[in-house]
Amino acid sequence: MCHPPAGHIVSLVRAIACAILAASVVIPSAAASGTDTPTEAKRVVRAWSVRLNAYDNAGAARLFSRPATFVQGGAALRLRTAADIALWHRLLPCAGQIVSITVKGERATAVFVLANGRNRRCDAPGARAAAVFRIRDGKIRSWTQVPVPPQGPTA
Repeated sequence: MCHPPAGHIVSLVRAIACAILAASVVIPSAAASGTDTPTEAKRVVRAWSVRLNAYDNAGAARLFSRPATFVQGGAALRLRTAADIALWHRLLPCAGQIVSITVKGERATAVFVLANGRNRRCDAPGARAAAVFRIRDGKIRSWTQVPVPPQGPTA
């Protein structure tokens, strides 16, 4: 879901932001706490999608615990502030419509059909993408882009 957008200035801003954020890379904590119900986990993922599609990057950031981990294309970022998490969301080029969510324990795997959105010019509209959200205590602890799994239950 994160590919360099067209435009030199946006690409430069993205490169600078990624360089700054890369300094925060660490391995996520494995400490356990309460696991949310599948219904609650799906509610959190849907709330994230609504905020992303509305370009409400600050609202999306509030759904994450801090620090939060983001894994995409082999790179892992551990973001410690709401401002950094909001910036990460601002740099996503695509909006998307959820087509399925599968929950196993604290991990919710969501499949999306990518689309253009408010202030977002998607590089692959109509393509499918997937992310695993690790959710505990009503907060997203990590977001990991993964290959699209085989067809699952509908959202």
